Order: sequence, then C-alpha cells, then structure tokens
Amino acid sequence: MTNTAWRVALGVVASSAFFWAVAGAVDLGLKRNHRGYAFPDGGGWFTFALFAGFIVAYFSVASLADTAVGRHAALVPAAGACFDVVSCLLMGQQMRHWVAAAVMTLIGSALPLIVHLRNRTRRVRLGADAPA
Repeated sequence: MTNTAWRVALGVVASSAFFWAVAGAVDLGLKRNHRGYAFPDGGGWFTFALFAGFIVAYFSVASLADTAVGRHAALVPAAGACFDVVSCLLMGQQMRHWVAAAVMTLIGSALPLIVHLRNRTRRVRLGADAPA
C-alpha cells in the first residue's frame, strides 16, 4: 500500500482488533491447558484477532516510520486502545473490566507521550551537539 491514509486506517483497525481480543481475554478468562494458557471454547475469533491484529498493526506502524506522519505513528495503536476501552466496558461492568479499561486507557495515552518526549530529547541532544 502506497497511500499513507490507507496504512493508517489499516493500522487503527488492526490495533482495534488486537485490543478487542485483549478485552475478550478479560471477559472470557484464560484456561490452562497442556501447552500453557488459551481462550476457552468459543474464543477462536479472539485468538485470531489477537495474533493477526498484532502482526498487521505492527507492520502498519513500522511502514509509517519513513513517511511524513512517522512522528505521529504512535497515535495508531492509541486510537485502537481508546476504541476498545468502550468495547471492554460493553462486554461487562465487573471489576476486571474496569481494570482492563483503565490499563488500556493508560497505554493509549502513554504511547504518544513517550514518543513525543523521546523525540524532544533527541532534538535537544542534536541541538546541543551541533557546532556553533
């Protein structure tokens, strides 16, 4: 995909799918089996969304690194996290849903802030090292 808007849209949808699967894990719970932990029966779509959403969102955000919106690439997973705060609370209103929604809110708000602070520190460091 060469169009930046399509890559951003794909990244937002994929990160929404990933965080929707995380919300599904909170709602259904995880069941221990012989290989570790997995979704209980009926969680097949959540499993698919977890892995496919992560992979597609990762490559979508990575492909934005060399474009003009590269510095705003952290907004893509943040938008997905904010969307799924609502979907997590629509799945249930128990304490575990509220905790998951709070964690997703923290992730969604921390990602752009961390990237902004890192870029600002890098600009200050480059400005300080430049010859006068």
